[in-house]
Amino acid sequence: MGLSIVFTLLGLAVPVGLVAVLVLAIRRRGQDGSPGTGARGVRRFFQYLLLLALMIVAAIGVADLLGRLLGADAPGGETLARTLAFTLVGLPLALLIAWWTRRSMARDPEEAHAVGYAIHLTVAALIALVVAMFSLQTVLAGLLRGSFDGGALAAVLVWGALWALHWWLAARALDHGRAWPHLLFGSLIGLGTTIVALGLLLGSSLEVLLLDGGGQLVVGSARQLAGHGATLAVGILVWVRYWLWGGLRLPRTVPWLVTVLPVGVGGGLILAVSAASVLLWQVLVWVAGDPNGTARQHFADAPGALAFAVAGLVAWWYHRALLAESHETRTEVDRVHEYLVAAIGLLAAAAGVGMVVVAVIESFTPGLDLGVSVLNTLLGALTLLLVGVPLWWLFWARIRRAQAGDPEGEVSSPTRRTYLVLLFGIAGVAAVIALIVTVFVLLQDVLAGTASGETIRSMRYALGVLLATAAVSAYHGAVYREDRAVTLPAAPLGPRTVLLIGAPAPDLEQSIRRATGARTELLVRTDGTAPPWSEEAVLAAIATQPGEHLVVLTDGEGLRVIPVHRRP
Repeated sequence: MGLSIVFTLLGLAVPVGLVAVLVLAIRRRGQDGSPGTGARGVRRFFQYLLLLALMIVAAIGVADLLGRLLGADAPGGETLARTLAFTLVGLPLALLIAWWTRRSMARDPEEAHAVGYAIHLTVAALIALVVAMFSLQTVLAGLLRGSFDGGALAAVLVWGALWALHWWLAARALDHGRAWPHLLFGSLIGLGTTIVALGLLLGSSLEVLLLDGGGQLVVGSARQLAGHGATLAVGILVWVRYWLWGGLRLPRTVPWLVTVLPVGVGGGLILAVSAASVLLWQVLVWVAGDPNGTARQHFADAPGALAFAVAGLVAWWYHRALLAESHETRTEVDRVHEYLVAAIGLLAAAAGVGMVVVAVIESFTPGLDLGVSVLNTLLGALTLLLVGVPLWWLFWARIRRAQAGDPEGEVSSPTRRTYLVLLFGIAGVAAVIALIVTVFVLLQDVLAGTASGETIRSMRYALGVLLATAAVSAYHGAVYREDRAVTLPAAPLGPRTVLLIGAPAPDLEQSIRRATGARTELLVRTDGTAPPWSEEAVLAAIATQPGEHLVVLTDGEGLRVIPVHRRP
């Protein structure tokens, strides 16, 4: 009863929240005084939402009917009635609204550039992609096992056609500025599927070869290789289509860099470090710890850990290679990569320090080991230290060398400041939570009159977090004090925002940002009367204006700089 009430409230909260966001967005856009802006926004919202829902309903119905024609086992009665209703109602209505949408775009070209249309194309394409991927994996896995699934093939045909239609529409209607969500999210779906399938396929293969002697490769438990192989094939197809033929060609804006650095480089490295730590721990426990069972039982997870370590390294290597371009100077992209990897190594090392505290407390306090002996816990801490410390030190030493060569540039870097702020923030939150847990456990046993060595044992994880965060904060506090001692050059004088109106000039925005530190945006004129920009003339004109917010435009009268006030 309680769960049903919670789900009911959540079901009410979601549409209410969407309507609230919609109203606020329309209100902001409608403040420009343009007539009908709010009405058009509401109409587009419900139009594309209804079109998406009807397309999904129609695709489900048509796929089920086609599957029955291809020999899929499907019940009749209520299920058949639902399928017919979805097809006979959903398909005509979806086609009707789609036809109406195309007519609206033909009458008003602005419809094709609406945000709602871009969101609709992106969401519809990704939903169709995911369903088609699952269905294609089922078909391929069945063929590898010598079976055929007509229902899955029907789903591939229907949802694949729906995806192809929306891919074609998106390619025609969306420029780079609006196409990146579709391409990058699709790339991430393909990448994640590929990496997971690669790890599972390699792990299952190694398990059969190393632990089962290769006797189960064709029959028996190894038949799961067919499913993993099919998943890998589907993931590669999607990744190649979305990334190599799409996302890789996008401009290297912030979303593109987020996909490559935190997700590709960071995610791949975290996967590799985690899997390698599990594998190294199992080896150390077998050699010097307290192994549980036979070698077959103890190393049951080792093939999977090795496989995912390889998959993570492949993802890390590829995405790092995308950024390995020759630069005469150290860029912020280089800094983001180095600080990100250093943070991953530092996190592993800090976890190792915390586990050392846990093992020490367990060694002299009474209590149950919960399946892990003190020696194995200590070996786990040693594993994290062996993996995390070299990784952190390798990249942190590189950062220190860069700082020695250019103290002002490194200390003033926004990446370094963000790294230190996030580090202190995360360490502070973890320390506060651990301190609360420690005090709670202590007071609980003191008030109950049961304080003993077991009380300290109950606080071991919280005490480990406290010590680890204290060590990390102490060292980086010293780094922060060193940074404060560096004399930074004065911030460039100039406006806070610059709006450019004229001909296309991709590099001009970056030049103004570097010279003035201003937030810059370029609007391209479509009347064809804007002459090419002169970077030197623009920078000189901006330097002579004292305003905080400037509009710079070019037309037949030449270059003009207009100071403006931004609306509060």
